[in-house]
Amino acid sequence: MTEPAQHQITAAGVGLNVLSLGDPDLPTLVMVHGLRDVAWSLIPIAEPLTDRYHVLLPELRGHGASDKPNAYSNENFVYDLYCVIQQLASQPVVLLGHSLGGHISYRYAAVFPEQVKALVLVEGLGPPRSLERDPALSPLAYYRQRLLEMFANEPDRRPLPGYEFAAERLQKNNPRLDPHQAQIIARKAVLKGEDGQLRWAFDSRAQSVFVNVSQTQPEDFWRQVQCPTLVISGDLAHEYWGTRRPSEEHYDGAYAPGEMEARAAIFPRGEHLHFKQSGHMVHYDEPARLTMETRSFLEKHL
Repeated sequence: MTEPAQHQITAAGVGLNVLSLGDPDLPTLVMVHGLRDVAWSLIPIAEPLTDRYHVLLPELRGHGASDKPNAYSNENFVYDLYCVIQQLASQPVVLLGHSLGGHISYRYAAVFPEQVKALVLVEGLGPPRSLERDPALSPLAYYRQRLLEMFANEPDRRPLPGYEFAAERLQKNNPRLDPHQAQIIARKAVLKGEDGQLRWAFDSRAQSVFVNVSQTQPEDFWRQVQCPTLVISGDLAHEYWGTRRPSEEHYDGAYAPGEMEARAAIFPRGEHLHFKQSGHMVHYDEPARLTMETRSFLEKHL
């Protein structure tokens, strides 16, 4: 893995850590990681693309070496990305976002269309519709349920015994992740606190960004994205979504047939690709193909 340069910027008083690879004189590609991940996990995707792009990899607020301010709305994240692009990028940029990073990226592309010339969304369009609100619940009752679930199920913040344990945990949760890559990510996804203890470098409160997001709200943004858009989905993503409702023993987490194709078609210039050997963490499961398909898509449209 190439050692990236690191930059510290400020967005409305929040310090953000941004990695960069490649020649700053080249066009800019910004890669935005997902919830409970770190920018370093995208370096295997970014590094082969530095022949054509200067790649910026911001660490989201609440993650990695960025500040953890306990302010985690979609607007916070989009404005952070705006500051990264204004301060470090040549414009217009290409955006690639995974999961939460995809949500941030399509919002950015819709709101600032003149700044984005292409968009790649990797497992970035949310859960299956079957995870949407129970029709028997009123919107207010559903909001109450989500609010209590989100914070009652806060991830364990006990200290970790070591980096090796963290790498093993990553592999247990992501069995297709390369063991060597798991070791690298673990070193970046774990920080030593002021008490000298190791803990995951994620603020669990950041998940509150999803408390009140419906399926129809994102679609309003999708329709406004003007640039070429590649939607990538993992056929094995049910492994991830199936754990979101552990109380429902018959829920399998699967998308309905044609569901992802229909979502991609909402984007005015949308295309869709299935990754048959990938779950939700496509960049863990098929990194070489993700790089190849990203390159091919950008060469076709730019």
